[in-house]
Amino acid sequence: MSDEVLADTPKTVSRSTFAFLSGTFLSRLSGLGRDMAMAVAFGSSPAIAAFMVAFRFSNLLRRLFGEGPLASGFIPHFEQLRAASPEKGAQFFRDLFFSMSLFLLLLIGGIEAILCGILKWGQLQPDNAQILYLTILMMPGVLFICLFGLSSSFLQCEKRFFITGFAPVVFNLVWIGAALFFKNKDPIEAVFPLSCAVVIAFLMQWLMLVPQTLAYLKKNLGESKSFSPKLFSPELRSLLKPLSLGIIGVGAVQINSALDAIFARFASLEGPAYLWYAIRIEQVPVALFGIALSAALLPPLSRAIKNADKTQYFTLLRFSLRRSFSLIFPCTLGIFVLGAVGINFLYGHGSFDHTSTYHTLLCLWGYGLGLLPAVFVLLLAPAFYADKEYRTPMLASVASVIFNIALTSLFVFSWKWGAFSIAIATSLSAWFNYFFLASRLSKKMGERLFDKAVCNSLFKTGASALIAAVATLCVGKFFAGDPTMQILSGEVGILFERSFMLQLMQFVAMSGTFLLVFFSYSWMLNAEDVLELVGVRKKKQPC
Repeated sequence: MSDEVLADTPKTVSRSTFAFLSGTFLSRLSGLGRDMAMAVAFGSSPAIAAFMVAFRFSNLLRRLFGEGPLASGFIPHFEQLRAASPEKGAQFFRDLFFSMSLFLLLLIGGIEAILCGILKWGQLQPDNAQILYLTILMMPGVLFICLFGLSSSFLQCEKRFFITGFAPVVFNLVWIGAALFFKNKDPIEAVFPLSCAVVIAFLMQWLMLVPQTLAYLKKNLGESKSFSPKLFSPELRSLLKPLSLGIIGVGAVQINSALDAIFARFASLEGPAYLWYAIRIEQVPVALFGIALSAALLPPLSRAIKNADKTQYFTLLRFSLRRSFSLIFPCTLGIFVLGAVGINFLYGHGSFDHTSTYHTLLCLWGYGLGLLPAVFVLLLAPAFYADKEYRTPMLASVASVIFNIALTSLFVFSWKWGAFSIAIATSLSAWFNYFFLASRLSKKMGERLFDKAVCNSLFKTGASALIAAVATLCVGKFFAGDPTMQILSGEVGILFERSFMLQLMQFVAMSGTFLLVFFSYSWMLNAEDVLELVGVRKKKQPC
């Protein structure tokens, strides 16, 4: 076994995850600041909801060519080439970078021409015309975010995790600046310069990775060869299958995401805004822990598969599942017991009224139901990609999307449940996706994912989190004036606290209770995964 494989252990995966998480934490913190700025400045007005729908539409290409499919196809092949020769790895990255740039320029230009034609000659309703126009304005930014995605995958192979997690901070700061600058404008007028600011923000985010990327190319190829690509070289054909299968799977998910925004507009004009603000909170633990673990996991899994080390493969995978559960399950319960005071504290100011707070909370609870399986899917998909098996994740994605669309149509059009039902459908489809992948992987590898040690760890963490959730609800009900129990009992017309100091006191009291009880019971039950996260090891009692 090579030294490179021996270097891949749960400890090294944990270290890489922490490096990625450190940068991503700052990114998500600034992302919350961005959403707070949008909520205070513009609330959930129909114009802002249209802006958010357009942002989803313009980012469809980003999801297809800038994130999941590209990373899953690029990383295993790059690792294989680099193991043979660092120069071949560098050439592969260089050729892919320039070829993808040219392809995206042509594709984006064609899409822009089509959209402009529809806008000019199509007989669109004013609301739909506004969404289309904003999509046209934001579409050029897709080029920069896709290049950022490729550069991020490359730097993660080089174990440069912090900068790839931190770079979106620049994106968020540009957006925050634009939101604050145009806050006094009518939302109908403000969405146009905001859309242009998004393009600039994507450019600035990608430029953060350029120096390290260029340094690697110059080191392995020299100055002249770094800028002499072989466009669409034969080596790139090896990516066609994983990219095409990945694009089908991710494309189905992203088309479904765009359809969610349309469904939300049918539910109410403000519906896309409620979903937007809710999912930004739900995505914080997904990005901090799920994406961080996934990014750190794929390269060592690929090396384990290359060396036919099944034991190492399952050791890393089970460690990641245990670690993610110890992080995500408490976050899931936190969403339900802290959601009301959290949303009110973050967004409940300025133009974000009581109705917006209430409906955003319902959407957050809907998304919270699927937080755990969504993170597990992020870990199980790389387990297939590492073995260059792309068909199964693609089938799981397509099947879960069909399931999601069917549920959403039922909830919105037949049962009239409103925007929050879209979040519930998304969560149920995430569970479907997880069970599909888990069953296929267990069958493929001939072993269960959750052995006795994993189940024991999950039980200790789960029990600690449940006790903390109950204690927090009691503190909120009897001491902090939290309306969670009233909302759960079906009461409507809830008036949320609007004094900033009282909002802060509510949030600190309840979140402090949750954390204190959770870590106290984790200590008593010796939940090792939780204790390791905070750098504590409980001594074992002698028999």
